[in-house]
Amino acid sequence: MPGPEELVPGAPAWIDLATTDVDAASAFYTSLFGWRIDDTADEFGGYRLFTSEGRRVAGIGPRTDEDPAPPHWTVFLLTFNAATTGELVAEAGGTVLFEPMAIPEMGVMGMAVDATGAEVGYWQPGGMEGFDAFGEPGTAVWFELAASDFDAAERFYAHAFDWSVTLGDGEPRTATFTRGERSFAGIVDASATLGRDVSPSWRVAFGVSDVDETVERAVAAGATVSMPPVDTPAGRSAGLVDPTGASFLIASLTTD
Repeated sequence: MPGPEELVPGAPAWIDLATTDVDAASAFYTSLFGWRIDDTADEFGGYRLFTSEGRRVAGIGPRTDEDPAPPHWTVFLLTFNAATTGELVAEAGGTVLFEPMAIPEMGVMGMAVDATGAEVGYWQPGGMEGFDAFGEPGTAVWFELAASDFDAAERFYAHAFDWSVTLGDGEPRTATFTRGERSFAGIVDASATLGRDVSPSWRVAFGVSDVDETVERAVAAGATVSMPPVDTPAGRSAGLVDPTGASFLIASLTTD
């Protein structure tokens, strides 16, 4: 994974958690990852920032009454023109959820549903470019769309966010958004596992030094296991659901 100074258009620039219990979720993640809460942004409807060693790594805020989804993590992709991105989203078969919203002294935020039905955000930097840190233990290390329609997802992100992808070998099908020799995010064909009760969605993986030990601590803190620890070609990983119902992954990954 690249460092924060190497973010490029279309790459994940920010993540945040929309939850029904900000205090409980804040306590869970600060305990699990050693994060701290910076509530200087609390004036924005109760929105807070998670920091690691003083560096911004994620946000958290209350789920709005208009949001029918359960608590969830949202991935925001970098754009330098949120209005144009909204137009491209519509052209690519997605739906813009609201007009780009200016966040004073921080940037411009947009939200959309992609052509496969997954919610995705986009972020135009202002005073806050995005992550201060990612791609290392205790921060987000990978971002992946579990798509119900792999081909539609590939077409959508190519048009709306100018993705060029490298296709993986084997099954399920995968595609990785790359620039040069860097990998930023991926798409996985989840058509065989998604169903009526599981919608297409973006998934965030957080880096940890010991996946099994982190699972034990998470469960002790009220999480449930959605995917037991497993070894993959990229490293060991597991799926968890936090105490408020939001899903996420943890991974011990090769991040170069």
